[in-house]
Amino acid sequence: MTAPKKRRRRKATKKTPNYVMGAIPDDTFGAATDPLPPKGPEAPPLTISKRFEHLLDNPDLYAAVSALPAPSRVGRPATHPPIAYLVFLCSISLFGSARATASHFEEEHWWDVVRRGVRTHMGNEAADALQPTGPTRGQWNYFFQMKLKPAFANVRDISRDLWIQQALDHGMMKETGKRVSRSYPERHQVIHADATVACPPSSQRHRKSVNKVTGEIRHHRVDADASNTVEGGGTTVYGNKFLSAAVRLANTPHSRVILGIESIRHKSAKRDPIRDDEGTAFIKLARRILARAPGLRAITYDTALRGVHRAPLIADGLVVFTTQHSGLAPESLHRYEYDACRHDLYVAEGRVCERRFTVDGVTHYTPLPVEELECRKGKRVRYYHRVTIQCPEEIHTEHIRVDETEEDRQIDPSTGRQRFNRTEHLRQVPPDTHAGRRLKGFRQDSESQHSRFDQSYPHKRVPAYGANAALLIYIGYAWLSNSVARAMIDSTPAA
Repeated sequence: MTAPKKRRRRKATKKTPNYVMGAIPDDTFGAATDPLPPKGPEAPPLTISKRFEHLLDNPDLYAAVSALPAPSRVGRPATHPPIAYLVFLCSISLFGSARATASHFEEEHWWDVVRRGVRTHMGNEAADALQPTGPTRGQWNYFFQMKLKPAFANVRDISRDLWIQQALDHGMMKETGKRVSRSYPERHQVIHADATVACPPSSQRHRKSVNKVTGEIRHHRVDADASNTVEGGGTTVYGNKFLSAAVRLANTPHSRVILGIESIRHKSAKRDPIRDDEGTAFIKLARRILARAPGLRAITYDTALRGVHRAPLIADGLVVFTTQHSGLAPESLHRYEYDACRHDLYVAEGRVCERRFTVDGVTHYTPLPVEELECRKGKRVRYYHRVTIQCPEEIHTEHIRVDETEEDRQIDPSTGRQRFNRTEHLRQVPPDTHAGRRLKGFRQDSESQHSRFDQSYPHKRVPAYGANAALLIYIGYAWLSNSVARAMIDSTPAA
């Protein structure tokens, strides 16, 4: 493998707004002086052997074997059963590469752990049928290319269903007996999700290169699915893009359960028509999880999720939190009129504000306090901000929809666009609040997950070429991570 090249960082230009934003009021989303939740306990270190034992003790791993193709009755009999190759796949993230995994499986004390796990969960006959040592690298490469890659969709789907059930068994994504505000959902009711770019083993873009001095022609292996992607902050990364969603328990180390992984499109639709774009893929994944886990309350993501993606998830009853996308100008909402009172309501920086003008002619937006984030269920779930308008005459109360309405979806004949992209400009939980900062902190767990995934391999390069192959490596990593979570949660005494 070649060392990764230095990533280029684009300079971000920040425009100065031509208006003044008033102070954020203390309301249902908290006060500026409210402390954020304390940090949880530090995660205890786990050795490689302990992680490997947790992997082989996971009963779901043996249920996932049904996703693998059964040994063929034609030709030479298979040397190893499918479970051996599934364990091999999951162990690549533990040992760093297929070569290292094959070397470890040649040693008796590592392979005996596999044999004990198979004996416990699949019976004595399956354990006695295992070879004295594990698959060689050549046997793995053949099974990976000829059997596992064609079945990647089945492996992904069955793994996702088992992971969701594991989270439910741990008490995650379930309703609790106590009353919980929509603005402050419990940690286990919030999914954190994000996309990451996994670097292939080589950064070569061309299959052949010519030395201009000697004329020597060199041949290179190229990842046909990889391309450049601009991440947050303007960083350009070369590789394949993957989406993942996970959930965890509060104050419980090693409790993160990865719920689903998907390969997503990072090229043009013409060049890659098979995969969905990031937003569309996340909507599908979130709805699959919600169908199995009706107690799910909220989702936290980054700015890649726009209003068009948030709208259908909000209609499904979820609180969808992302930070505000830069460059959004304030939008007129409507004029509130009551007797002689006139108040111009606008949406600025994710919340409802009243527009005024200073004596110098500067536009001033005063954020209105939100007394409650209301959720009304029916054929379609609706969310409201119950805001108060401070008026010299009296205090007014107004209910503002924060989900997409029928009027919003109408096309303006003058522009040919949707009349008002409400879910893009107005947020259920405004980012610059105590509740918003709390949810933003939950999303950082995705960064930790992706960092651990990258660090599992030499030079932070996934040892597989192609998006489907790299997706299988990520699935193997998720199995290892979820197996550790199962063992740690089961060993934690109930509160």
